[in-house]
Amino acid sequence: MKDSSSPYPTGAALLFDVLRDLGVEVIFGHTGGAVIPLHVELNKRMRRGEPVPRFVLCRQEGGAGHAAEGYARASGRVGVALATSGPGATNLATPIADAHKDSVPTVFITGQVPSHAIGSDAFQEVDTVGFTRPISKHNYLVRDVNDLEWMLREAFALAQHGRPGPVVVDICKDAQLTPCVTPRVARRRHRPEIPFEAARADAILEALSAAERPVIKAGGGIIHAGAAAALCRFAERFEVPVTTTFNALGAVPFDAPYYLGMPGMHGSVPANYALRDADLILSLGGRFDDRVAVKDFALGKRIAHVDIDPSEIDKTIKTDLHLVASLTAFFDHALASTRQARHPRWLQQVGEWRQQLPLPYGSGDYIKPQAVVDALSELTAGAATLVTGVGQHQMWSAQYYRFQRPRQWISSGGLGTMGFGLPAAIGAWYGHPDRPVVLIDGDGSFQMNIQELATVVANAIPLKMFVLNNSFLGMVRQWEDMMDGGHHYETCLARRHDCDPDCMALDQTCRRQIPNLLGLKQVYPRLETLRVKEPGRLREVLAQALAMPGPVLVDVWVDKAEDVLPMVLPGGRLETMIESADVLARA
Repeated sequence: MKDSSSPYPTGAALLFDVLRDLGVEVIFGHTGGAVIPLHVELNKRMRRGEPVPRFVLCRQEGGAGHAAEGYARASGRVGVALATSGPGATNLATPIADAHKDSVPTVFITGQVPSHAIGSDAFQEVDTVGFTRPISKHNYLVRDVNDLEWMLREAFALAQHGRPGPVVVDICKDAQLTPCVTPRVARRRHRPEIPFEAARADAILEALSAAERPVIKAGGGIIHAGAAAALCRFAERFEVPVTTTFNALGAVPFDAPYYLGMPGMHGSVPANYALRDADLILSLGGRFDDRVAVKDFALGKRIAHVDIDPSEIDKTIKTDLHLVASLTAFFDHALASTRQARHPRWLQQVGEWRQQLPLPYGSGDYIKPQAVVDALSELTAGAATLVTGVGQHQMWSAQYYRFQRPRQWISSGGLGTMGFGLPAAIGAWYGHPDRPVVLIDGDGSFQMNIQELATVVANAIPLKMFVLNNSFLGMVRQWEDMMDGGHHYETCLARRHDCDPDCMALDQTCRRQIPNLLGLKQVYPRLETLRVKEPGRLREVLAQALAMPGPVLVDVWVDKAEDVLPMVLPGGRLETMIESADVLARA
């Protein structure tokens, strides 16, 4: 639409014209002075009955950013977040960095002070382009409205092209208000496409066939490329077991006989055993993260790597064979050939290890957190979109939920962002409202963006939220107990001013509720809350919550002393993996 005083569209009008043309359905955000023209334009269009993206008002910009991530991860489309200048933009720093670490296709649109005020230390001015440069795939400062359209279109293309990631578009307020008279065309890019090197691909396939104990380490690129089905066909053709990294969970169905689970510090027994004993590791669409590529990871093994990002080749682990290409091109080439392989003895060994997938756990007087995830997996038939925060609950979720499909696992990997879960679950629901969304969170992580419960109830989002409540920042507590003498002062969430300052006890009976999660239904109307403390009632309460129609929060009091196992200690090798509490106690 055009401004009534001008035959040309304003920057604000142009922005929504472009978003509509690009098929943007949802924007997550918060308002502020530097983006008022955008919100005015949006509201005018809504009143005229014109098609516009749905704007979801989150209660804090960081929540909006994580919601955009959740939307992108669940749907495969670009997630969009909108915030004002200054603190609005800086509050987006964490979700931008989170999306950058996990290669999530997102566009973050921020307002900026008028172009003539840039550099004057104006009210709510901050150098958004400057501070987001190292944490984004690319960024733009729109000072002239005539640059707005091409920059927006290029931002969306870049967010999805190649290795996906976050792109920031910072728009000066005067560029939002000024009519666009002479729009500029996009600059020509001169980065040539890397040609597919069939000889390198064939060398990798030959090595895979010749190996006695090959393993595929599939990364998040499998999900981004939509290559999960091709990966499964490839694994079956070459009889090679597959371990999926944290960001690739769901790429291979849990029950597939060649599936090993997640590798790394808290990886599964079969995944870590197989990587330990492998003579060839083929990494597909994933970096060699330090939580997976632990000490001496590549020692005595051949390493092959296929990735669309050339900067990842030989960055941390030296490869013997590599190919810079899209996974789609690699699988198309491999599956079109007549090559195949057989590794029956190796698969038999892997099959024996799979009996510990996932690792068995005990029972006791208190609810085991593994049992919560196990029951939710069974009650949802492994079909829910599963979202987590960050901490122990996240690792138990990764280990014990029986994933069946890509894009059902929504969690913060590379950055490990506490507070990610609740807003990301909101975005995931908008990304796939036809699928049930289950949030498993910890009491510490949940509180970091607890304000987004208002977004949940205001929009009647039927999230099923399960907080594994152990009154601790559990993962840090586990490290403190294992390596730092059990000092719990800064990790005990039940601590008050009248506690013994020297208390280091892990007391199961100390359950001060700060906050009282059961009471949140009084704070957020239309939110249902339940609590379960007894192991014998766990399944009953979980089933009750899942059957309720609206948003439900379940406060699950779990065993405070439970640790995440298996575990490879920092600086350790795969062969030093701790598998049981008895070994942990001796360590």
